[in-house]
Amino acid sequence: MALAAGAVFGWLVGEWSFVREIPGQASMTGRATVSPMDMSTALYEEWAEVRLAGGEILHGEQRYLYRKREAGLAVLFAETLALFHELEFHVEVDGCLRAVARHACSDDVYMSEYRIGEDESFAVRHEVRGPRKDYVIHTQYRRR
Repeated sequence: MALAAGAVFGWLVGEWSFVREIPGQASMTGRATVSPMDMSTALYEEWAEVRLAGGEILHGEQRYLYRKREAGLAVLFAETLALFHELEFHVEVDGCLRAVARHACSDDVYMSEYRIGEDESFAVRHEVRGPRKDYVIHTQYRRR
């Protein structure tokens, strides 16, 4: 893969479309932008149409800050600046870049995986487990 782990921050800058699935609960389609704020911080913003399993349609927004790290990035909640997780990317046997992270939210735990492939796309998977949550979120991004 031509993209090095230390180049992920710059590679993410731009406009993305995405499809997100929470099996048995909801699906989403939307767009996201990653906009640089300075040399080491970028704002991630997304807007989505959410289709619940029962057919109801909602609209959602989400924001994070990405902070550049040597081999990846830190993801922070934009409103509070609290750390969601740190991502350190490594080259996999198939040539993709992959990072995994863990985040505890009260008694619930998010196990996350980010994969950047050979094309202009990447995927994020969050497995969420705990007394109040038990689901998996799959998101596939494609550069617009």
